[in-house]
Amino acid sequence: MLKAEVIRDVDDTVVTDTVLIDRSSYPRAWIYSDAEEYYGQMLRKKNNIHIMLRDHERRVGFLFAIPHNEAVAELEDDDPLMETDSATYYVENVAILPGYRNQKGFSQMLEILRTELRKRAIFKISMHARVSNNVSKNIQKNMNILKIRRIDAWGYYNFEEPTDYIIAAWPDGKEKSR
Repeated sequence: MLKAEVIRDVDDTVVTDTVLIDRSSYPRAWIYSDAEEYYGQMLRKKNNIHIMLRDHERRVGFLFAIPHNEAVAELEDDDPLMETDSATYYVENVAILPGYRNQKGFSQMLEILRTELRKRAIFKISMHARVSNNVSKNIQKNMNILKIRRIDAWGYYNFEEPTDYIIAAWPDGKEKSR
């Protein structure tokens, strides 16, 4: 049974498992060449949110989110149309091992992210969502889409497939976008 949880204490095993999941989830051309260094630094930043998906004790997936404005600065050359918004978090990466997909793991991690963001008075997320694996479609189906725009060949996917840039809020009406 899959279970998602926020990781608050990042150690070397969390970084190693994150990198292994990342490498096992994407084509080689999409893998960060400096993944250990990148995740080692990013996972330890206090404002970032790292959610792990487990099957019993085995880590099988993760969702990694950062403040939206940090993503705007990081991606300014790749997506110059992104605008700053301090009331939003950016879903930087989601990866689930192939054998654990389509078991509602992404939904669980998204719900944990929602809970974590509520504590910070944040009610919106943004992301560059893949089209080919239905992440974009699932977000559109389950969240209120505030903005969406198609990028035909996203650089982070080695220009091999389209992505949708999405800004979304949860649909229950209790949370108002700012």
